[in-house]
Amino acid sequence: MTIDTHTHINEGIYSTGEYLSVLDTYSVSKVWISSVGGITAHGKYRESNEFLYRFCKGHEDRLIGFCSVNPNCGMEVIDELKKCKEVYGFFGLKLHPWLQGFPVPSRIMDLITEECIRNGMPMIFHDGTPPYSSTLQIANLAERYPDAIIILGHSGLIEMYDDAISAARRLKNIYLSVCGPSICQLQKIVSSVPDDRVMFGSDFGFSKSINGLKYRLDMWNYVDMEESLRNKLFYLNAEALMGGLK
Repeated sequence: MTIDTHTHINEGIYSTGEYLSVLDTYSVSKVWISSVGGITAHGKYRESNEFLYRFCKGHEDRLIGFCSVNPNCGMEVIDELKKCKEVYGFFGLKLHPWLQGFPVPSRIMDLITEECIRNGMPMIFHDGTPPYSSTLQIANLAERYPDAIIILGHSGLIEMYDDAISAARRLKNIYLSVCGPSICQLQKIVSSVPDDRVMFGSDFGFSKSINGLKYRLDMWNYVDMEESLRNKLFYLNAEALMGGLK
């Protein structure tokens, strides 16, 4: 069983049926999914959230929606967050400070975080890309808001994976979606981070190619770990998080 905690859908790339067929090919039972448009189009996150809702509709048991908002749009994003939770039933929030061009240390991000805490919505961030998406900037938000669930969507990528390890070891509200580091870095991550806070991610869905999903899955064949930890990484930790925040 596999739960992929970091996927996307780009409008017009896949139909829902095609997307699910790819997941079936690789035995992926559930995905945490966000819209590419929501993290790239300034001000058009509402349309992207509505598209994601329609894309997932009827398959919410497998397609776990993560809405997007653009903090540059100010207080209007708070109403959208409420709608995404109450009307669309989305599970969490995806943010990409580097593509969206906003600083994590800001008043509007504080308000967004507080709203996510109220709604029980985990926040997954693109991390590992300075200047706006450095791993420790996001970890600082987690430190200031210990009740928030903060997921580092790339575990620091190649250059900041050590920062992701340090953050997850220090802060109990930080989870790692392990998607981006090299194989030897994956080994260090699973050997160093508390085993209840690592989760599989692939970054699948930006394009029509399915090679990225296969590649991310295959990487783990070369990482040495106990079967109990492998089960936690591939599905149990994500499952526990979903169950705990319902």
